[in-house]
Amino acid sequence: MTQLKLRSLWQEGWQLFQHYPAELLGFSAVSLLIQSGLQSLPILGWLALPFFVGPLTLGLNWGIWQRLCDRDRPLSDFWIGFQQPFLFWQSFWAVTWISTIALICWSPWLIGAVGLWSWWEVNRTVAIAIGSISGIFGLIGLASFCYLMVAYQFTFLLIADRHLRAWPAMQVSLQLLRSQWGIAALGIAGWTVVSSAIAIITCCLGLVLTTPLFYCCLIAAYQQLQNADPLVESTI
Repeated sequence: MTQLKLRSLWQEGWQLFQHYPAELLGFSAVSLLIQSGLQSLPILGWLALPFFVGPLTLGLNWGIWQRLCDRDRPLSDFWIGFQQPFLFWQSFWAVTWISTIALICWSPWLIGAVGLWSWWEVNRTVAIAIGSISGIFGLIGLASFCYLMVAYQFTFLLIADRHLRAWPAMQVSLQLLRSQWGIAALGIAGWTVVSSAIAIITCCLGLVLTTPLFYCCLIAAYQQLQNADPLVESTI
């Protein structure tokens, strides 16, 4: 079993990023503008968002992966999620599944907040009981959320690279990262802190840089695991 090393992944990701800075930064900027524009629209924009987030994320994964495998690739690689119906719909369903799972994981906190607010003036004993029970399940949900959001990182690349459907891609991604979860979680947590700080300092403009750089490191990890672990082949 290959053991991923964060330092080597950051180095490989940075080297890959340096080869294609204009392409990666350009697509990242356009992608963030599209998503920001949709989020600014009331109701309709949020309903349309999953139809764009999935294909855009898949396209960034696929574009980087193709450049890692072949140094001479067209820009159309980044838009493959909108060009092939299978990839478009599977990336949409991947966003839908992952968002639904995230909502389920966070739901105990929402239920607890509503319960406390509804029962506080009626019966505080009941309100405290609801809050306590919801808090316990909320911690379980939080742990599940952190675990699964790390484990599903390869989902979009597996859809594009292996033409898996959304749910099987999520399961294969989970299997690939299960033995590497501690390293992956540490790396993603560290990168989240760094990218968040950069985003705050630069008024979110830093995301244009940090997003493709993160995916370059992720693709480097995927290559290492794919070359060393037959799990993906045996699962398909």
